[in-house]
Amino acid sequence: MTIHLFDFDNTIVKLPYQETIEYLDQNESLDPKLNFKLIEKTKQDYLQALNYEPDGLFIILSNRISEVKESLTSLLSKLGYLFEDYYLISDGDRNKGNRVRKILEKYPKCTSIKFWEDKDKHIKSVMETMKDYPNIKLEVIKTI
Repeated sequence: MTIHLFDFDNTIVKLPYQETIEYLDQNESLDPKLNFKLIEKTKQDYLQALNYEPDGLFIILSNRISEVKESLTSLLSKLGYLFEDYYLISDGDRNKGNRVRKILEKYPKCTSIKFWEDKDKHIKSVMETMKDYPNIKLEVIKTI
């Protein structure tokens, strides 16, 4: 099984405001009226993965906090995205590699991961974690 991991901020959408942790942790930062611009390449990749790997698992791996999950889910739905699971910050740990480890514990049949992300620090974190899973193929798609 392939797991498709998508970051949200500046991966699915270009933020219409300055990125600060304090603001990102607020529900109002996900208000659809803010004119989020879809990143078309990511949307194309998402649709292609849905068509060619319908048995794949689609997960949001974002450094948004779990308290904004409902607002995030609603905005993603309005943008034409549907995900089976969400891995957000729930314990203050902003390390995405640690959450990938939890994903792999929950979905042990995973054979490959495709990861869409814009920040090098998160890519490095996930790549470091994946060293512990040599039988799982990792493909990183860096959003610019």
